[in-house]
Amino acid sequence: MQFIRKNVKPILLIIVAAFVVSIFYGLGQYRSSGGSQQNPGALIAQVNDTGISYQQWQSAFTNFISRYDNQTLSNMNEETLAYIKNSITEQLINSILLYQHAQNENIMISDSDISNELEVVKSTFDSEESFNQALKRNNITVNQLKDDINMQLMIGKAVEQEYDKIEITEEEILQYYEENKEFFFQPEQRKVSHILVESLEEAENIQNQLNDKMVDFEKLATDNSICPSAEQGGDLGYISRGQTVQPFEDAAFSLEPGEISDIVETEFGFHIIKSEEILEEHQSDFEESREEIENILKTQKQNSAINELVTQLREDSEIEIYYDFTSELEESAQAESQEVLSEDDGDNEQITIDENNPEGEGLEESITETDEE
Repeated sequence: MQFIRKNVKPILLIIVAAFVVSIFYGLGQYRSSGGSQQNPGALIAQVNDTGISYQQWQSAFTNFISRYDNQTLSNMNEETLAYIKNSITEQLINSILLYQHAQNENIMISDSDISNELEVVKSTFDSEESFNQALKRNNITVNQLKDDINMQLMIGKAVEQEYDKIEITEEEILQYYEENKEFFFQPEQRKVSHILVESLEEAENIQNQLNDKMVDFEKLATDNSICPSAEQGGDLGYISRGQTVQPFEDAAFSLEPGEISDIVETEFGFHIIKSEEILEEHQSDFEESREEIENILKTQKQNSAINELVTQLREDSEIEIYYDFTSELEESAQAESQEVLSEDDGDNEQITIDENNPEGEGLEESITETDEE
């Protein structure tokens, strides 16, 4: 749950900033006209004169959960799922608010920009035919897609306008460096490769081939190692102390560049390790860190600027949310409670309603008397 909650907000911000076409499909189809109210039963929520249909919400939800692998999804409990679903609703509301803001700012998108973006979308398909089939499957016309692209680009320009207001001073960069020096310290690192096998006999055979220089290390790793790094010839990249099990670390950090270890046994099997390169510990100075700090501060201020804008837009708007997905949790809890009650009733003596007494008059007294006995 904590993993999901920590990652939902950044990804939801990406949904706004990246302008995925599928999320905005149908945005223009549910506007009220002439001041008439939409039927709340057909909508998840409404923002001023624009409604969010279940179809649009479902598209956004499907797009979002596609970012997680099957294992992560299967481990989500009902509380997490309800949290995500409500977060999708909130983010769609924010997206509509940004689009309405872009309209109020008289932001215009050229036909050529829309056409260029359409070509980018088409390029993700194998052919023109597969693109047209996808439109048909989703009941979308090319003109509707162009409208959605126009909305997305308008939101993009509105966001960029906020970003353009951001200023980062030299004093802010220096202050960040002084307060976070430890984050710019690079501990000693070793670039290593290894060969991992299951038995000591296999390891000894490979070690003999290395000693005889019959086959190079990379080839032996590719052909024999059971580690996924075999695909890269055993290359594990750079490691720091504390990142690997202790026997592996001790051996890796005792080698000079080009040197190969003896056989090292760990809980994973038997390793033969090769040292490729050593990077000594290093404290980056202010000038070395300046660009990274500037990017960090820029990202922080961009997120803050959009959050402030959306907060103000929400305060100035009429927003109605017609469906809270936490109600599914309540319904589920009630259903479980009913099941428990039914099971408990099954353990008691069956009660038959007299046909001449269909309202069950005197039933409560009868049950009380039975309990007392």
